[in-house]
Amino acid sequence: MKKLFFLTLALLTILTYSCSNDDDSSSSSTNLLIGVWTLKSVENQGVDRVVTDCQAQQTITFNSDNSGGEYFPEELVAPCDFSTSQFGWTQNNNDITLTVTGEGSFVQNILLNTSAQLNLVVTSRNGNNVPVNQQEIYKYEK
Repeated sequence: MKKLFFLTLALLTILTYSCSNDDDSSSSSTNLLIGVWTLKSVENQGVDRVVTDCQAQQTITFNSDNSGGEYFPEELVAPCDFSTSQFGWTQNNNDITLTVTGEGSFVQNILLNTSAQLNLVVTSRNGNNVPVNQQEIYKYEK
């Protein structure tokens, strides 16, 4: 009878420890930047400008493999002729560096990043700081 009791106790102990939570929560963290974002407005010097019909179709995409692309109008008014550009990106805290082949690198500061909203401001182009009075805040939504 004692053997059966100890065998049952040992089995319960093994089952209890084998069912413990061993999930690594850090590996399941999601980068909110990943996804396709559509331009909603552009702010300059504290004033939001409503985007044109052409700009309302502008998107920026961040992929989980650190590639991305932008779809943007060549002109701000109809007819809307669109171009695309592909880039690689890296993130260091709230700064994203986009590297566009043939155009150089652009540092953008993340002002807001939620699951539904993304606000970016270009702070540097090809190593040259953008003057504060020329910085525009691009406001995107998913």
